[in-house]
Amino acid sequence: MGTESVEEIAGSIEKEQDFHILFKSVMGVEVPMIKREDTKLTTEYGFFRTNPAFDKAVLNFSDIRKLIYDLAEIENSVYKLAMEIKKTQKRANALDKIQIPKYTTTIKYIEEVLEEKEREDFFRLKRVKGK
Repeated sequence: MGTESVEEIAGSIEKEQDFHILFKSVMGVEVPMIKREDTKLTTEYGFFRTNPAFDKAVLNFSDIRKLIYDLAEIENSVYKLAMEIKKTQKRANALDKIQIPKYTTTIKYIEEVLEEKEREDFFRLKRVKGK
């Protein structure tokens, strides 16, 4: 048919406009959900200048469009969930490597100070009893 002829006829095919992007929450992450209305494919071009291979190509591209919507939805959801997992991993590592050791040393210091004060009080009590 020729590239110019195919481009001219393809320009007459109606563009998809009946879709809405909604968001749903999955584990606290807003992931997109594409809601589209299945419309019946109508041909806006004449059959005189086309052949059956072109019609099959149009039908195949219509099916591919549905798959592209699904792919975009899944790919975006996976990306957003991966970024959230990465953030959560950073927080967990910060807790494991920084916060928990810091608090453990603080607890150890407090315990040592309390034991020292307890020993001093015990020593004072013995001194007072001795007098």
